[in-house]
Amino acid sequence: MVASRSSSSSHVYLNGRTLEGGGQLVRIATGLSALTGRPVSIDHVRGNRQRKKGLKRSDTATLKLLAEISGSKVSGGELGSQFLNFFPQSIRSKGGPLLDLSQVSVKSEYDIKLTTAGAVLLVFQALYPYLLYVGSQVAAPFVKVNITGGTNSYWSPSYDYATQVMVPNFAKLGLPPLSIILNKRGWSTGPVDLGAITFLIHTLASEHNPDGQNQPKKTSEKDRNRPAEPLCSFPRINLMDHKRGKVTQIDVTVLAPDQPILNGDAEDGTGSTVRQFIEQVTQRTLRRETRKLDPSIFAKHSTTSPLKEDPLSQSSAKHTPVPIKIHTSEATNYHSHVYILLVAHTSSGFRIGHEILGSVGGDYLTESKSKGRQKQRPAHDSRRDSHNELAFSAAAELVSRCVEGFIGEVSNESPNAQPDQKNPSTAKRACLDANMRDQIVVFEALGKACHAGLHDTEATDIEPLEDERYWTLHTKTAKWVCRQMLNV
Repeated sequence: MVASRSSSSSHVYLNGRTLEGGGQLVRIATGLSALTGRPVSIDHVRGNRQRKKGLKRSDTATLKLLAEISGSKVSGGELGSQFLNFFPQSIRSKGGPLLDLSQVSVKSEYDIKLTTAGAVLLVFQALYPYLLYVGSQVAAPFVKVNITGGTNSYWSPSYDYATQVMVPNFAKLGLPPLSIILNKRGWSTGPVDLGAITFLIHTLASEHNPDGQNQPKKTSEKDRNRPAEPLCSFPRINLMDHKRGKVTQIDVTVLAPDQPILNGDAEDGTGSTVRQFIEQVTQRTLRRETRKLDPSIFAKHSTTSPLKEDPLSQSSAKHTPVPIKIHTSEATNYHSHVYILLVAHTSSGFRIGHEILGSVGGDYLTESKSKGRQKQRPAHDSRRDSHNELAFSAAAELVSRCVEGFIGEVSNESPNAQPDQKNPSTAKRACLDANMRDQIVVFEALGKACHAGLHDTEATDIEPLEDERYWTLHTKTAKWVCRQMLNV
């Protein structure tokens, strides 16, 4: 059972059936618990799910790691458990909502090894806010975190999305630099093959002292007259202070196998591979769909220096609203290792992305590696042709779904709008895509909590509202948890 309510006046109790009610709720709640020193108890984890309820393997691994790093204690956090108690051991600072850093012990490097291809980025999300803050106690300019697990996984940001979208957006919103290094890819689909990523977390202290000595910088007489800001606090983030901007270019990332081959001979390598096919179809579909959108979404560009494109699309390139280019194209080894990421650059400096992970199906990809077996087959192999058709049909479907999702992110039409929902005249869409919007909620709340006693003299009486019709269930859940944990 959940711990008694009388155990602590600051103890937070959360119903795991609220809104999304899954791993995100657990990660945010326990991460903020470690940061604030407030114990948290969560009951009915995934209680609103039709299938498996309770904690998943990735949840238990994250809880264990967060507890070890922060020196906290966990009870009831076993696999399948529908409740847990998280008890931080550090003391809260008297002058703010977060931990007293003098009481915190932190290392300059952590090595985390997951036993499955669990999503590396989900583990990192739980640890990042904590290490961003307490890392100021490390003499080095950054905290190094090595995580082994899945770099491209379902229901999680991929390495590619993290580097191309999350990192630049974090920096644009005022968070310290974050470097992400891919050592090896690991997929949650197909054969178990663990990957590895290294994160270099420049701490909040580095914002006050870029040299990394973690000592307060000297202030001028002018600075002394300003409201004092706490050292190593999270920056204030108000998305409505930032313009969405116009789309200036679109980047395409494709990870897919170079087998089977379309309209060619698999033995001599002629024709178009699945990867090449996805590249070409993605670019053509983007051109067609972007031309249907309101031209005001895009920035004007010059077509005097056309990009290098496939011959079939050169004739229509001049009609493309913005340049579309291949950012990354990488061959994979299995039909289940297929990934597409589309990223829009905006004139305001933000990145808007949409990704998809899938499979092109069939067993022929594994078979096609054996040249000996291929040579024994007749010139026309109906079985191979059938597999090819299935593979390219699946690839085309993935492209269609990814482009559709991406268009929804950059367009002015809300995919979540209900007939009875009204859009206030002052409301506007945030500068982030739906998944990125989820990621920034915690930092918005932490910034607000850290600066709760400070008044912004430049604030206006009338501020634009954010159009909540674009919020996902994850965004709403994250906001609810932050309110309970931080009282903001």
